[in-house]
Amino acid sequence: MVFLVGAVTVPGSAQTAVPNPPVAAYQPLTNQQRWDHYLQDTVLSPGLYFASLGVAAGSQLAHDPPEWRQGFAGYSRRSASAFGVFTIQATVHQGAAAALGYDPRYRRCDCGGFWRRSGHAIKWSFLTRNASGQTRFDVPALAGAYGAGMLPIFWYPHRFNPLTDGVRIGNQEVGFYVGLNVLREFAPEIKQRLHFKH
Repeated sequence: MVFLVGAVTVPGSAQTAVPNPPVAAYQPLTNQQRWDHYLQDTVLSPGLYFASLGVAAGSQLAHDPPEWRQGFAGYSRRSASAFGVFTIQATVHQGAAAALGYDPRYRRCDCGGFWRRSGHAIKWSFLTRNASGQTRFDVPALAGAYGAGMLPIFWYPHRFNPLTDGVRIGNQEVGFYVGLNVLREFAPEIKQRLHFKH
């Protein structure tokens, strides 16, 4: 289960980081942009499929859960489960964001320095903008994290409980979400360094 949670927010990460303009310059997403963003983060994201296969491989090596056994059938079940988790996370997060008029994208810092940018990434894991560009607590992101932790428990073996295992996994997912946003913050530099090495 730990392997499953570890990559819940990985798919589509390249599409979700954008500059952070001042309130006066903020442009909210249109309905079409929201839909395109959702598709890019889910079914059109190659990262989602690779992450699902990778998470399933980790779970397979860990025999997690053991009730799903080994072999191709077990691996297929774990892959489908990971895909479901990723889709739930994105759907709950972006669906709730659309309903509240919130922006589901991560917004990079316009500041400099490792510590300031890291602090920005942590802070903006819990904050977002509304349709007017004002800062709001990002309830949809937390709903996505806990939804991705709790809902998949229903297709797991009966010994898993949504209110204990699901909440525990949701707590872990929040931590992974923060880590991913730190990665998103420094993604341009990371890509530049990797490209430079080739």
